[in-house]
Amino acid sequence: MVEIRSELLFVCGSFLSGVAVMLAYEAVNVCRKLFHLRWGGRLIFDLCFFMTSAVAVFQMIFQCNHGIMRSYFVVAFALGAILYRITFGTRISEGVLKGIRWWIRQLFRPYHWFCKKFSKKP
Repeated sequence: MVEIRSELLFVCGSFLSGVAVMLAYEAVNVCRKLFHLRWGGRLIFDLCFFMTSAVAVFQMIFQCNHGIMRSYFVVAFALGAILYRITFGTRISEGVLKGIRWWIRQLFRPYHWFCKKFSKKP
């Protein structure tokens, strides 16, 4: 019974890891859209993300399952990532991006007003 419980916790952790990786990828997408990266910047961003997520997933497999790769881990991980993408998709990153752009506009509003007020020629 204890072994079954630990395996179920491992499956739940795998599912949540898939969700967490997709949530982290949404943060990468927000940075991409904020800084308008070209293909070189996107490549570097994606390589850094995939290397970091690969290390994190490997660490989880190694700590929780003693380095043994199980098929249900892959299925649960993929299911978590896919369900996140289907349910939330890019709505979270679009909302965060919209909020950041609003804050930036509010921050630069006095500057914009100042430039507009004093740039008029008499």
